[in-house]
Amino acid sequence: MTTVFQFGLTAKMLAASSVILLLVACQQPDNDYDVIVIGGGLMGSSAAWHLASAGQKVLLLEKQDAEYTEGSSLGETRIARSLGGEGDIWSYMHNRTVAEAKQLITFLNNHEPGHSMSDIYTTSPVNYVRHSSQVSRIESIQQNQMDRYEYASTPQQATELFNLSMPADTIMWREYKEHSGTINPKILIAYLHKATRLLQGTVQFRHQVDDLTKESSGFNVLVTNTETGESRRLRTKKVISAAGPYTGRLLNNIAPYFDSLVNPQRVFLAFFAINSDLYHAWTAADKQRFSDLYPAINSTDPSRKGSFFSMVDGQTPLGTPVIKIGGHFQRSDIVDLDSVWRKELTDAEIQWSRESTSRHLSLLALDIEQQDLEYISGYSCVYSLTETEFPYVTQLPGEDGGPDRNLVVIAGLSGVGAKGALAYGLIAADLMLGEDEPDPMYQKARAAFGYDRLVSDIAQLAE
Repeated sequence: MTTVFQFGLTAKMLAASSVILLLVACQQPDNDYDVIVIGGGLMGSSAAWHLASAGQKVLLLEKQDAEYTEGSSLGETRIARSLGGEGDIWSYMHNRTVAEAKQLITFLNNHEPGHSMSDIYTTSPVNYVRHSSQVSRIESIQQNQMDRYEYASTPQQATELFNLSMPADTIMWREYKEHSGTINPKILIAYLHKATRLLQGTVQFRHQVDDLTKESSGFNVLVTNTETGESRRLRTKKVISAAGPYTGRLLNNIAPYFDSLVNPQRVFLAFFAINSDLYHAWTAADKQRFSDLYPAINSTDPSRKGSFFSMVDGQTPLGTPVIKIGGHFQRSDIVDLDSVWRKELTDAEIQWSRESTSRHLSLLALDIEQQDLEYISGYSCVYSLTETEFPYVTQLPGEDGGPDRNLVVIAGLSGVGAKGALAYGLIAADLMLGEDEPDPMYQKARAAFGYDRLVSDIAQLAE
């Protein structure tokens, strides 16, 4: 760390005092950055990249290593989709992220050619398989859908359009759009880190923020290097908090109400491989039908806990596909946030995942039994949930009663973050820089995640 001293001493006096000055420098807070971003997952990395692009000197702190083992940004596949009617915020966040990703790829290629949008996105049909009780919801979207889609409301239509065997109480929508399919968080985060560094930003892994306090001149950040155990204090005028489920803990000294506004819940992901003999006996057409059936959101079980998302996540050494599945509403309370990531799946969770996968594959009518699905592995992750399940991307109330323009929080993303990651980071950076856009959808998203809603939610806590 570097501290500039202006004592007006002569060179001789400085030489005589060198030992003392070295000790003082080691105790002084570092003040070399315009903005410190806490959290190097998708949201923090996105915000850091946008800030660096605007000429800010950025420090991005991440407590894990470059290879993540914890977090909802973990892994190489998340669903990327744009289904939504006119004015749909989630569609906008996805589409804006695609546009921002194109700019990121262009920037990287200007420095190091060889990057591609296909590194981040795998374009494929996205399937929405619903119980027929949700038909009004689907058909309301259908009226204002601009992208190509196919919709089957009867078993006959499902056979004609998709060559699938669909039950009578089921409806299905298949979305076709470039860069809808899956997004690779691992690659996107790595590219954002690389671009931030190319703009002279700093990314530090294994640096955990243990304390964040507000001072008259800005913020004091206590950071510990988890490899060496060495701690240091940094000072900065501006902070973006993108700490995911640790938001309440991080902001305890500044905004203790966040511990009540954002509720971390455990969710789980399971991975299955199809029996290799069975899979390799399929025809090429059957394999293509299987491939087209993923990624998917399946809510044919009308209960919220019965719905699931699923996608193909690579393949086994035997060349069979690996199916990843999780339930957005398969949530449980957390006793210890630091250890929940290492919690193994229960037998009941594995069985729910197997049964749900089998139900989805039954659309293929290929006699796939549950025992044909080999459980490979699973892991726990955490959703940070607000009461409305809309995230916050906002400044916090300051001491003067208005928004503190030097502190922005991205929190409560639950399971909706990945597909809109670059848009969330853009809004956070704009708030920090005092920038704005006239686009009506940008304004709608910013308001939905923003300051007035936060103030209203804080007020409700006090009632």
